Amino acid sequence: MNNGKPLDTEELKNRAIRFFDKYRQDLEQIRQLLSIRLTQLALAYTMENNLPPEAVAILTRVKPLKSFLKKLEQKGWPLFYCPTEIVQDLIGARVICWFIDDCERICQLITSSKHLRIQGERKDYIKKPKLSGYRSIHLLAHVGYDSVQRKNEKIVITDETMVCEIQVRTKLQDAWDDITHEFHYKAKGAGIDDKVYEKKLSEIAERLANEDYSLLTLRNAYQELANKGRGKNR
Repeated sequence: MNNGKPLDTEELKNRAIRFFDKYRQDLEQIRQLLSIRLTQLALAYTMENNLPPEAVAILTRVKPLKSFLKKLEQKGWPLFYCPTEIVQDLIGARVICWFIDDCERICQLITSSKHLRIQGERKDYIKKPKLSGYRSIHLLAHVGYDSVQRKNEKIVITDETMVCEIQVRTKLQDAWDDITHEFHYKAKGAGIDDKVYEKKLSEIAERLANEDYSLLTLRNAYQELANKGRGKNR
């Protein structure tokens, strides 16, 4: 509220821009922290399961200001105290696994981490894909960080947290998302809704899902070779 009057769209937009400018440096530091946390978990997972480090890749990003404002616009510019109450993927990460069985297991590892506090229930679009064929597991995690602020001409360090979105998916699911993102999501955002093309996208995703399960034979073969190699080195 502003002097007892509801904030209009322009005021909410300016508030979001001020938030983004104020926390720009913090956002990048939180992204780096999230990347470090997830990279360590991925390394532990691949070592424990006799997989190469490349079998679980971590990508992180901060949503650009333009995309941030677009997301708020799509949600109808709801009233907020802090815009991350509305846009919870301002900082995001992708955990990309070679093999589909690893998606569920690494989600369990992330959930058990002392450095990432999971918020609410996860959304499992692998078990229940979207109509478009989109598959991924979504988690919301609070990441703790030291916020450096200037107050009354003094530098103050405070403990803060920010919610980040973590998406866990296979390499094939990630390839499908990358290829279809421009066409599917941006077309929907522009008001274009073609059921024929959406059906085609879903069919492609289904074929890739079958290949994900076929790839599990390679996973098992790789682990057997890794176990034999460890036995020879003892």
